[in-house]
Amino acid sequence: MIWLDFTMFLILAVLFLYVFSSSTVTVLHRIYLLLHVVFIMWPLFQFASQTTSATSFRLLYLSGSYIGLSMLGIGWFIFILYLTGQSYVIRKSRLLVLSIPALISVAVVAWNPSGMFLTVDAKLEPLKQLQHGPLYWVMIGQLLLYLSVSLVILLHKLRRKDESARQRQMVRTALIGLFMLSSFALGDLLINLYLIDRLDNYFPLISVGLATTATYIVNAISRNRVFDIIQIVQRDVMNTMSMGILVLDENDIILEVNKVLKPLLKLRIGDFFRPLELASQFKEESSKQLLALFEAQKARSMERLEVELNVAINHIRHVIVQSAPILDGKKRIIGRVLTFQDVSELRMLVEETNSQNELLHQRNNELMVMQDELFQANKKLEHMAITDGLTGCYNRRYLLQQLEEEVVANIRYGIPFSLFIFDLDHFKMINDRYGHLTGDEVLCSTVDAVRSALRPTDVLARFGGEEFTVYLPHTNKEQAELMAEQVKMTVEQNKVPSGIGDGMISVTISMGVISIDRFDAASLADPKTYLRNLMAQADAALYEAKYNGRNRIVKSKLA
Repeated sequence: MIWLDFTMFLILAVLFLYVFSSSTVTVLHRIYLLLHVVFIMWPLFQFASQTTSATSFRLLYLSGSYIGLSMLGIGWFIFILYLTGQSYVIRKSRLLVLSIPALISVAVVAWNPSGMFLTVDAKLEPLKQLQHGPLYWVMIGQLLLYLSVSLVILLHKLRRKDESARQRQMVRTALIGLFMLSSFALGDLLINLYLIDRLDNYFPLISVGLATTATYIVNAISRNRVFDIIQIVQRDVMNTMSMGILVLDENDIILEVNKVLKPLLKLRIGDFFRPLELASQFKEESSKQLLALFEAQKARSMERLEVELNVAINHIRHVIVQSAPILDGKKRIIGRVLTFQDVSELRMLVEETNSQNELLHQRNNELMVMQDELFQANKKLEHMAITDGLTGCYNRRYLLQQLEEEVVANIRYGIPFSLFIFDLDHFKMINDRYGHLTGDEVLCSTVDAVRSALRPTDVLARFGGEEFTVYLPHTNKEQAELMAEQVKMTVEQNKVPSGIGDGMISVTISMGVISIDRFDAASLADPKTYLRNLMAQADAALYEAKYNGRNRIVKSKLA
């Protein structure tokens, strides 16, 4: 039976090449081709495992085949979602979550701890050498999970009455393929795992099932043109557009000419595109402009270029010709598209409205000046509404509003965050000794020092007087303690001119710190109360720091 696995691999490889070469590659194509690669892995590695007698190599090849089998469930599931028009479910964040069972299975196969997934005992009879451990059922379980969910989705889509006939045909195709694949898999599990003692040969039913299922799906694709709908729509759209479209490949062979352009210019699909021949069909000046466009395209092949021509073709008087490169995923030029857009009516309208536009131009400028002044005024008002007028940092109102939104998101998604509340030690003495103007300078300089020690994402706000609050998103307890020490040290090192001779003022701060890394979903019911409690705990820690001598940091014991 060794060559049967290899034969199934060849069948799957040929089908892969057929689908790739015979159809326009769309997203659905890519998804199916990735699934097809998973199909191929099983018979290939199964065949390889039977070509060697070395136990280590057999185990390596068999692990490769089971890794491919482990990815079959998630591959089929994603294919079903795209096939049934539910690709919106597949997002980067969700894809990782959806792939967790398959990734666990792959990890189990690759790790194979103590042979608990698979072992090869060369001392036993050939049909009994392959031994499956308890972790083998992890792979079986996740495959059943994905196939069950796929079955539920397909049955649900099939029961809906508002689906189109084509969509229902696609669902039936996937449902039959799922049934075929499941039947062969169950047969393989029954025969080659439970009845192997009664048989004389190993029967590669999974390989046969994969090849049979792929053959059926590829046949359905070819028969029902499941994936060609994109190409059909593209051609219909091109032929219904009012502008002329000419598509060239990288060798300047004409691939497509839409219906608008065919009666106007002498161009045929499959001919070599010659700019000189095309330019000869226009008047002398337009011909020169068109040739200049193609020369510029050679020099700047990656740019989109255009030119407006004055022509006399039927009722057309003005045409805009655009030349743009067609790029693949690696930004390599694989062709070029030329568009010919009749703008005669537009030019007439432009000429008729030019005089009015000149009259309106001055009024528009005046209006734009007024709008800009209003915009700047609104920006200033908005800035004044959320910032402290003295220090330039955010005010209490903005911070509480921002925190209320952030806390809800942090609790919902389990994101740690921290809060600092600090004030300047003995700030009243500075005001009394040096005056309020110097006190204001001390406040502003301290804010600048604190801001230099924070990250761009941290939010610093003045709560009133000399008291400030800092919100640190995505910050756990250890990170918050380091940040608090950094802020405290930065403030201590900051010097402010006293205004009396060369004297300098140095201030310290007392700080309360609270870090939240454990969450209770019940807090979402009343986030304002939850936030007030957090601020109260941080404030209590601040007063403990002041009570114990100031110039220190106290971590909240209540959080």
